[in-house]
Amino acid sequence: MNLETQQGILSRIRWMSAYMNPALRRIADRVLEAPEDVKSISIKDLAAQCKVSESTVTRFVREVKISSFQQLKIQIAEELSKSTASEGAASSDRLVYEDIAEGDNSVDVVSKIAGRYSLTVEDTRARLNILQVEAAVEAIEASNMLAFFAMGSSLICVENALMRFMRVGKTCQFFRDVGVRQISTATLGPGTLAIGISNSGRTIPTVDALKAAKEQGAMTLGITSFSDSPIVRHSDIKLFTPTVTGVTGDADYHESMVSKIAQLQVVDVLYSLYALRNFGNAVEQLERTAAVTSLTRY
Repeated sequence: MNLETQQGILSRIRWMSAYMNPALRRIADRVLEAPEDVKSISIKDLAAQCKVSESTVTRFVREVKISSFQQLKIQIAEELSKSTASEGAASSDRLVYEDIAEGDNSVDVVSKIAGRYSLTVEDTRARLNILQVEAAVEAIEASNMLAFFAMGSSLICVENALMRFMRVGKTCQFFRDVGVRQISTATLGPGTLAIGISNSGRTIPTVDALKAAKEQGAMTLGITSFSDSPIVRHSDIKLFTPTVTGVTGDADYHESMVSKIAQLQVVDVLYSLYALRNFGNAVEQLERTAAVTSLTRY
């Protein structure tokens, strides 16, 4: 089974729409808004509703890796059918983690979690926009300081980023206290890259901090899973990660820990590219910090 089949067409459209031009994005929004309608609509009617040509709809279909408009409708119908069946089955189960249900045994739990992690890593690899990744690395290179903003489980990603970038000599800033963190945005400006990390893209302190940093003249980078989330509006550079969601990717769901694997993966990609571009200095700084950290070990 290939990645496109595993991921689900609606999740793929939601994710890829973030990088589409306005015409294709209108089609994506229409599909995600009412997939039940789209599964039985004609290409002519969809084009008219989105105010585009039929050839643009055909281009959209190719963009999301589907062979024809008819095949798109079939895949949407199949996914909606599977979703309805799984929701009915899950209604009697209480979930304690992702899709782990009360009746699962040890083998089920190991298999489900391994599958989630494996698919998340592959999804992230396949869907990261290389142009946006390179823009992020260039912004890191050009900055005097990296200022991080995150809350909750996204702090895992920040801790990883601090360790990675500080070890190669990049000045970083992060405050755990929310009040101090918000005050710190007033000190940012040109020369700073403010990085907001939020799976939902709706965490108020993180979104507000990135907005304030941008108003102060800082370059901003948002790492999130939802292209329609508030954090995107305040991000000069946007990197999108996969997550565990419903059919259309609603952000109103329990916290997804699997999504943190994608965030960690993105940070490691940015760090690795930055270190490669500054190889000599990075190696020198790694050796210097290794000497310091060696003092903390027996």
